[in-house]
Amino acid sequence: MSADTPHSAGPPFPHYTDNPSAFPMEGGCACGAIRYRLEVAPLAVHCCHCTSCQRETGTAFAINSIVEAKHLTALPPAPATVPAHPGEPDIFLPAGPPPPGAARKPRSPEVPGEVASPVAPSLFLTPSESGEGQTIARCPRCAVAVWSEYGGGPAVRFLRGGTLDRAWLVAPDLHIYTRSMRCGVLAPVDGRPRFEEYYDRRTVWRPDSMARYQEVLPQIMKYREELEKRRGERERVEDEE
Repeated sequence: MSADTPHSAGPPFPHYTDNPSAFPMEGGCACGAIRYRLEVAPLAVHCCHCTSCQRETGTAFAINSIVEAKHLTALPPAPATVPAHPGEPDIFLPAGPPPPGAARKPRSPEVPGEVASPVAPSLFLTPSESGEGQTIARCPRCAVAVWSEYGGGPAVRFLRGGTLDRAWLVAPDLHIYTRSMRCGVLAPVDGRPRFEEYYDRRTVWRPDSMARYQEVLPQIMKYREELEKRRGERERVEDEE
C-alpha cells in the first residue's frame, strides 16, 4: 500500500469542508425516482481506479463520498433533471421526452395533497477488490447506482459522487487502486495522494472524520461478526454436503 508522489496543484474550488454553504446537498438518480439529501460533509472522498469500479461504471474510475448512513436522508421522488454545472450552478434542465417506443415503468398514481414516499433502491451483490463483496444500491426504474456498502455493512455508505446535484463542490481527497489506473487519467496532474491499493485511514482522514468513524465502529464490528458467523454456517453446510 504505497503512496505515489503528487505532481502539481490541487483543485480550483475550496475543499468541501471549507465551504459552509455546500451542505446539506441533495442528489439522486437520473430519472428522479430516488432522491436523497447529504446532511454533512463526507468522511473522505475517493477516486477509485480499481477494475471493479471501471467495469461497474463503464468508465475509467468512480468517485465515492464515504458517509455514515444516518447522514443520508431519503427524499420523495422529483422530476428528472440534468445536473447543474459550475458555470450555471442553479440551473437544472428538465429531462426531455422518452424516445418513441421506449418502455417506461409506470409510477404510482399521485394523490392530490399527498406527499409521495421515498423510493427504496434495488440492492445487488457484486465482487470487490477486498474479497468481501459490495452491495450496490440502484434505482429500480433507471438502474443508476446511487451508493454502495462494503465490508463495513450498512452503517457506512460509499455515495456515488456524480449523483450529487452540485458534484463539483465535493472533489476527491485521494486516488486509490492506481495500479489499474488508465494511463493519463487525473492523478498525474491533480496533486492528491495516490495509493496503489487501499490505505490506512489513520494516515489520511481528517481528525473529525476519524472521530465520526469511531462512533459507528461498534455497528461495523457487529455487522462483521454476524457476517463471519454466516460464513461459518455456510462452510459447515458445504462440508456436510
